[in-house]
Amino acid sequence: MNTAVAASVLETYTLIYVDVDENSNKVWKGSIYEDGSFVAEWGRVGSKLQQAKNSYPSVNLAQKRLAQMKQQKLKKGYTEAQILTPDTVKNVSLKTEDLEKIAATQIDCGEDDKAKDLIRYLVKVNIHQIISQTNIHYDLDTGKFSTPLGLVTPEAIAKARDYLAQIAVCYNPLSLRKLVSKYLRLIPQKVGKTLDDSIFRTQQELQRQNDILSALDAALMETKQQIFNCKIRRVPGSTIAGKKTFQWIRSLYESTINLNHQSAGYKLRRAYEIDIPSMQQAFVVKSAQIGNVKLHWHGTKASNILSILKQGLIIPPANAIQCTGRMFGKGIYGSEQSTKALNYATNYWNQSGGNNQRVY
Repeated sequence: MNTAVAASVLETYTLIYVDVDENSNKVWKGSIYEDGSFVAEWGRVGSKLQQAKNSYPSVNLAQKRLAQMKQQKLKKGYTEAQILTPDTVKNVSLKTEDLEKIAATQIDCGEDDKAKDLIRYLVKVNIHQIISQTNIHYDLDTGKFSTPLGLVTPEAIAKARDYLAQIAVCYNPLSLRKLVSKYLRLIPQKVGKTLDDSIFRTQQELQRQNDILSALDAALMETKQQIFNCKIRRVPGSTIAGKKTFQWIRSLYESTINLNHQSAGYKLRRAYEIDIPSMQQAFVVKSAQIGNVKLHWHGTKASNILSILKQGLIIPPANAIQCTGRMFGKGIYGSEQSTKALNYATNYWNQSGGNNQRVY
């Protein structure tokens, strides 16, 4: 039986080279081990890398070789990948079970089992949305999201958001190719054998990239962080007041259905009362100033609801990637027709919706 212990890694550098004009999406990784060996890996991002190993009489000689090769790559235009070390990831990464625990603890559901079930469902659908609609990797064993090269730094995520916002409004081909190259240097992804700017041309792809950044951002939240401050309760069918409230909502919903809408077949199953103090306080102040308060419907994807519970309904900047519509300018949109709002919950307006069993 082989009882040899593998040598530990002492030093690693990961370099990346992305250039749309050259169809380049390459990574180079150099590692030094405590036994004096030097391992180089290279290839396209997201693909199986080629590998070469050389052994040296001392760690010092191996380090010199690493420094030489690193310098050669940097001169060719490679840049250091903005990824976190394993030790850093252990300290800050938020696992799925952590998110479930945090949501269950910080979102006040009282003794309402249905509300607790809803929170668990929202966490799961949030995870599913990210891994099914993006190129991001999800590790079932660790519960972490990452790019093909690992988790990226918060600074890289922030800069990538800026690049993505510029990409969304860029119509100059040369400028667009440069922006895409800069973006993919920060957020490494597998893009196949051909890399060109067409992968960022559609609204769906821009939304997927935004989801990637949000997932990577969420993966770096600290487990002790106060994320949620809200209360949720199912409208009870066992009390007179609860029955009246549910019947009123159902009547309002059914009376505002547009039979021409794809969502017209949905039936009201449950109603929940949500209290988000920060949002409620702001609304009370502003509504008192403006007046003319009316009831309207607002639909959204289930994967967005945790974010709403965290910070309330907000108005993103006009260049935000996740914006849909905005025919009448900046604002939170509501509709007098319940089914028009539900079309946003099914992603109908982005032409990627399906017949979901439950929408909100």
